[in-house]
Amino acid sequence: MKVTHLGAADYVRQTWKNGGGTTTELARDASGERWLWRLSIADVERSGPFSDFTGYRRIITLLDGPGMALSFDALPPVVLDVAYRPFAFDGALRTDCRLLGGPIRDMNLIVDDARVAASLDVRMPGTMTPLAFAVHGCALLHAIRGRFDARVGEGQVALQPGDTLRIDNGSGETLSASALGADAVLAVIAITRR
Repeated sequence: MKVTHLGAADYVRQTWKNGGGTTTELARDASGERWLWRLSIADVERSGPFSDFTGYRRIITLLDGPGMALSFDALPPVVLDVAYRPFAFDGALRTDCRLLGGPIRDMNLIVDDARVAASLDVRMPGTMTPLAFAVHGCALLHAIRGRFDARVGEGQVALQPGDTLRIDNGSGETLSASALGADAVLAVIAITRR
């Protein structure tokens, strides 16, 4: 098992080719020619098309801002205007984003669905019972807001707002996290190879 504590200095920020926003890559697994998965946060400044991610599944959740309406070439439109509710869709779909009143920030988990199974859950105040689960494969905790005490195996990590805890090669070790304030919000990502 490998445990990595990531902060702002470890992240990679990129401007979109279409100029509509920026993406901050928090972590990725770049095994082989194609990456298996990527976790990022996007600052979307204006409406426009999403990038083509054929061969990948996307899980997106609104973090800040008034929201967005997504229209697809093969699905009914979807409005994402409530923070922290993940929505999954096929990255091959032609997708257009219309902002609902101003810039937004969202979290994106993009996975090679043929090679890995993945989930993204957000824990908020009021639902923040102590979190504990066995890690099989990879797990990530990202402190969206607030501070957390995280423990994995015999180790302990203090997560500050914006920090990410990455666990690779888990084989059943227990990962737990406790919020250190009433405003804490935590993204919990689990990724296993198929």
